[in-house]
Amino acid sequence: MISSTEIRDAHRHIAAVIPYIHPATVWYFVEERPKGSIMPDQDNWSCMFSHLPQLFTGDAICFSSDRTGCAGASCYLGFSAPAKDAGYFLAEKERFKKSVELGNTYYKELKIPTAPENYVLWQQLESVPDDCQIEVVNLWIQADGLSGLVTLANYDRPSNDNVLIPCSSGCQSLWTLPYLEKEAAEKKCVVGCMDPVVRHYLAKDVLSFSMAAERFMEMANNVAGSFLESPKWLVIMKK
Repeated sequence: MISSTEIRDAHRHIAAVIPYIHPATVWYFVEERPKGSIMPDQDNWSCMFSHLPQLFTGDAICFSSDRTGCAGASCYLGFSAPAKDAGYFLAEKERFKKSVELGNTYYKELKIPTAPENYVLWQQLESVPDDCQIEVVNLWIQADGLSGLVTLANYDRPSNDNVLIPCSSGCQSLWTLPYLEKEAAEKKCVVGCMDPVVRHYLAKDVLSFSMAAERFMEMANNVAGSFLESPKWLVIMKK
């Protein structure tokens, strides 16, 4: 397990050489809801991305089995199974799959981890209390930052396919998929927020880049001596 204190220390190495659009955010589990945390309304639908302004100013966004904002987030955060009509919704309502059959196949292939605690929190890294056990890190970047992070994610590997750009919901790309990578021997990073629904909440040039906390630590430790300290990269940083 990687603590928030360790993540913050390591984060300084990456933040010094990667241009961000918004502060880094992280995910972690807790047994009890922290005082002052924000939860989706229990009786009304909402997208977790509607909480981005609060998230980026330091508020903790808290999710539980009965307070996730939407059925999709409940599933992807590990609190429930996919709805029976999820494939129909994906194909006929959102029109993200050509047929209901393809929509059903999409959900059959999902690998959703069960939440091990009552609550999962999403919060700006710098606002997280010391020594919380961080599961996933999200970085918010444009094309230049993406270039640096994709290259860094492949810097210490013999293979060159260590970053995924999946067709997924926004919450899957920020949480579910990078969280699942923590169990992999060669942990991959995830470029996210490709979900057209989510794009309503983000500026047109902002993407997310997410990874398991363990992979984030490895990448941060690889900054020294890499291309990210080269004169050519420093020119990009000054653009």
